[in-house]
Amino acid sequence: MVLKYKEVAQDIAQKIATQLFEEKLPSESELMGMYLVSRNTVRNAINVLYNQGLISRIQGSGYFVNKPLHNEDNLMNLANKVGMNALSNETPVTSKILAFDSLPAGREVAKFLHCNVDDPVYYVKRLRWSKNNLLSLEEAYYLRSVVPYLNKKICSDSIFKFIKNNYNIEIVNADEYVRIHQLTKDEAAESKRPVNEATLRIEEINYLKNERPFNYSKTCYFQDDLTLYYHISNYLH
Repeated sequence: MVLKYKEVAQDIAQKIATQLFEEKLPSESELMGMYLVSRNTVRNAINVLYNQGLISRIQGSGYFVNKPLHNEDNLMNLANKVGMNALSNETPVTSKILAFDSLPAGREVAKFLHCNVDDPVYYVKRLRWSKNNLLSLEEAYYLRSVVPYLNKKICSDSIFKFIKNNYNIEIVNADEYVRIHQLTKDEAAESKRPVNEATLRIEEINYLKNERPFNYSKTCYFQDDLTLYYHISNYLH
């Protein structure tokens, strides 16, 4: 069951995406009336939108819709976990499965997922496309104690969407490491790119609500004009 403030936040986010809320959100009182909820529910929903970088708050003036600085068509907000499906509203992202297996985690993956080396994980390697444009090469591991079933057909679409809908998994936190990565010989052959070509790579660990890591991935991105967006709040100063 989705909490009410999250339902409100999701609906406001959809209205922002479809430009029903284009410049500024209604006041708290107006939102309370629209959704028939308390002020605390509205404020909790606003906090979600703020933490994802969708809105800004100006004391005494209200809540304003954030506008991308540039590359709006190829902007990926890493906070909302939509991933590459946000890059193309008109053309869906498709996948070509290069490898799919269930295997022991092994030493390296076990370290990232805080599990035993013999614990089973799903391993998925896939190329992702939009029209004829290669978007990425992804390697991902899913802990089977959390995600008990995947298959190639599921992995050809959005894996996160499937596990959210079928296993009621809510991804709350993630650690993401962005670096410039030179393609290995195998990666170059799989993506049909030059060996040692510099790409943007995101290494990611995703966590459940109880802070349990369940997914580890490494993804190389190939778009020339891709923009990654983070909203940062610094409370240490």
